[in-house]
Amino acid sequence: MGFRRSPIIGATIAALLVVRGFAVELPVIRLDSIFPPGGKAGTEVDAAITGADLEDAKALHFSHPGITAMPKDKRFLVKIAPDVPPGIYDARVSGLLGISAPRAFVVGDLPLAVKPATNTAAAAAMDVLLDTTVAGTAKAGIADWFKFTAKAGQRVLIDCDAPEVDSRMAPVLTVLDAAGRELETSRRGGLLDFIAPAEGSYLLRLHDLAFAGTADFFYRLAITTGPRIDYVFPPCGKPGAKAKFTLFGRNLPGGTPANIRSHDGKPLDKLDVEIDLPAIADSRVDGLSNPASAALDGFCFRLKTPHVSNPVFIGSTAAPVVAEIEPNNAPEQAQKLTLPCEVAGQFATAGDIDTFAFDAKKGDVWWIEVISQRLDLPTNPFLLIQRDGGDAQEFYGPGTDVGGIRFSTATADPIVRFEAKENGTYRLKLRDLFGTSRNDPRNVYRLAIRKDAPDFRLVAVAEPPAEKKDDRTAAPRAALIRADGTTAIKVLALRRDGFTGEIELRAEGLPPGVKSLPSRLPAGASEGVFLFTSIEKPERWAGAVRIFGKAKPGGTEVTREARGGAVRWTVADANTDTVRARLTRDIGLAVSPEFAPVSIAAAEEKCWEIAAGGKVEIPLKVTRRGEFKEALKLRAAGAPGLDPVKEIDVAANAATATATIDLATAKVPPGEHTIHFTAQTKGKFRGKDVITTIYSAPIRIAVQPAPPK
Repeated sequence: MGFRRSPIIGATIAALLVVRGFAVELPVIRLDSIFPPGGKAGTEVDAAITGADLEDAKALHFSHPGITAMPKDKRFLVKIAPDVPPGIYDARVSGLLGISAPRAFVVGDLPLAVKPATNTAAAAAMDVLLDTTVAGTAKAGIADWFKFTAKAGQRVLIDCDAPEVDSRMAPVLTVLDAAGRELETSRRGGLLDFIAPAEGSYLLRLHDLAFAGTADFFYRLAITTGPRIDYVFPPCGKPGAKAKFTLFGRNLPGGTPANIRSHDGKPLDKLDVEIDLPAIADSRVDGLSNPASAALDGFCFRLKTPHVSNPVFIGSTAAPVVAEIEPNNAPEQAQKLTLPCEVAGQFATAGDIDTFAFDAKKGDVWWIEVISQRLDLPTNPFLLIQRDGGDAQEFYGPGTDVGGIRFSTATADPIVRFEAKENGTYRLKLRDLFGTSRNDPRNVYRLAIRKDAPDFRLVAVAEPPAEKKDDRTAAPRAALIRADGTTAIKVLALRRDGFTGEIELRAEGLPPGVKSLPSRLPAGASEGVFLFTSIEKPERWAGAVRIFGKAKPGGTEVTREARGGAVRWTVADANTDTVRARLTRDIGLAVSPEFAPVSIAAAEEKCWEIAAGGKVEIPLKVTRRGEFKEALKLRAAGAPGLDPVKEIDVAANAATATATIDLATAKVPPGEHTIHFTAQTKGKFRGKDVITTIYSAPIRIAVQPAPPK
């Protein structure tokens, strides 16, 4: 077993790393847990929260309007409307210091019980009725015990959600008989599939893999006879169509034996269903969470029986879907494809190799994309392309990561621009690079072969303080605007099929007193910032905003809504701890009437024109508050070509400065741009030494094109 850092030690290290002189950031509210982390539709839940900087935290915000909360004696009474669909939603807390990054809140269809503090021994096991969900929190060095009754041959699915609901816990489940003999154990995840050998009572032991436990180690334990879907095939379909799919899983009403076993060795059932695929995919589904999956469109399907199943993601594709046909391991068994198409296949057996063949003419260009790891699967696809009699080309994941250490979008799924060098038949071999010793039919893949279809998707992540080159910290954040201040949200672009064009950004849903100027991601850029600026006397507000990007990939104008993203837990050093981030259902923003420590804006609100090859001097006004008096070094950002602009020195206590943009060195392209200036500053906030990043209000400039020669 590998070393696993205690959360208490990790928190201590984090504290030591930030309490060094002026190393404490300006505080923002943080939500660590909401407990219970969910409830049944149509009920009320008495919930408690834990976190940091929870001053005046009097509101909970949910990503579904049917979930509301009222404060109740330092707790919250959460009401879940009867029509809220089962799913994982985002919960945020707001207070004087802004709005938090989200925590998962699960709406289910089973009754909810909260475990007692006394079920820490077999003799004190909590009695649980079948088809019940139990909310609990693990304690260090102690297991929780439960007792349930089953009939002979009854298939009971024991499912413990922990990482899925933003918990730090890695659950281990063990079923024992009444005499204490172990019958089944699951150490590789939260599911234990138990078929009762005889009628009677059974014990269930639950603990963290490393026997760790704090308030961050919460869980939702379901003991149910309801359906569970392991995977759906094919894993994709055409939006707006009605299509046939096969569900593979357990306890599927009306299902028949599939004659295959899942990763845990248990037999699976199969059930054929017809599904109406939505014409427009919802970008805020609860099916996929890893950052790289933001590039995928689709929706989540649940089988509705007396009990609702878990969700499975069905992706969207415009191409004809072709099922992989076995045997196709050897070159002479290659499955012939007619392009364009999308192959639905599986890395089902250990060492499986799937071989395909297609004809191409010299100069033909195809994009070949594998989608598997981005479906939250533990796969590592490897692709090999070879013309008959020619050299083979190997392809792995693209190696690009637009999100960096805090929001990694890296994927092992190959994405290849293929150009045929000669007329002929080309063979394509696909396998799971590290799947030589495992049998797991859940490991499906999509193999898309298409003509150029340039496009993009956006993710908005709360911008952390300006990074140093060696900064390896990460923390959950949401955007907070203080009065007369400006804050930034980082916008990431996941570009497809070689699209490099400019993307125009705008925001909707802003509260009164907050404004934003349309900005843009320059051509070829995969990262930028979007700025929000507050008036001097705003009303306190917290909620969700929307960010959109508009561009013309392929010559046709399209608009894409940005998904949200957040870090799950604080990490002091990404060299030693893995930063875990996820997609969110919304983009959180808060407005505080408390003044920003330093405000910077152009002395005049206008568009500043710059002649080609010329320069402009922009007078800035600097407003300081409290003890934020030190000298500043402002860096220009927001438009291509600004890197050569010298830092602008602002003297200590100075209330004015001048920003010079000289196009003799700054190669800013012609057109209108929204730029800003940023710096870090130190001072005292509520008696504590802090360091904070400041952003100027956005400034519009217009660069004139050079006159024709």
